[in-house]
Amino acid sequence: MKKHFMSFLLACFMMIGLATISGCGDGSCTSPTETASIADNDVFDIDAVYASVFNGNGDVIEQNGPRGGGPGKRDTVRGGGGRDTVKRDTSSRPVPWQSVLPCLKLTPEQMGKLREFSMTQRDCEKAAREQFRAVLEPLRKSQKAELDAIRAAVKAGTMTREEAAAKSRAINERIRTATQEAEAQVRAAVKACMDTFFTSLESILTPEQLALWLEWKKTGKSPCPNVRNPIGTRP
Repeated sequence: MKKHFMSFLLACFMMIGLATISGCGDGSCTSPTETASIADNDVFDIDAVYASVFNGNGDVIEQNGPRGGGPGKRDTVRGGGGRDTVKRDTSSRPVPWQSVLPCLKLTPEQMGKLREFSMTQRDCEKAAREQFRAVLEPLRKSQKAELDAIRAAVKAGTMTREEAAAKSRAINERIRTATQEAEAQVRAAVKACMDTFFTSLESILTPEQLALWLEWKKTGKSPCPNVRNPIGTRP
């Protein structure tokens, strides 16, 4: 009796297995993991683009060039475990513009003007940042809604994995193009803010101070390297 019961169970398991195979033999069945990965493959990361322009505090990350903060020379060294360790040679890095201020020996009146200019520059960058967010937010919502719709269609069996992959690539490419255009605009706006700040600062300098300032802009080096810099932070 026990032998017949075990044979019956084995037959049931075989029938269930055959039914499962026949039901998914046309490739229409997808696991939850497969469904999620269909639209998530190579999703364009909008937040990463924002982070490449602004840091966590909402301030503009220092750009390469006279503004300072650009990367120095890079020496790649093979480390333990086959991993590359990047060492930076900061000797070639342009010094921040704040490092030049001790050389200029600004008067109290000039320092007051400098504070006014720096506040205007901060407000300018803040406006650029808010405009950038205003452009990115609808792109983020659109991307999520469209990819969610693709996942739902695949799960419902109304869209194949191949169709979903093609649609996802098209969505990501459109989002990428729009985001990159917005990034170019905000970077241009931020540069304009800093250019205006520099022009304003230069307008209040004496000929001697301006000569020192222009030397820094040309070389990226402090014109008085032996003078201790008490500032070190951007306005």
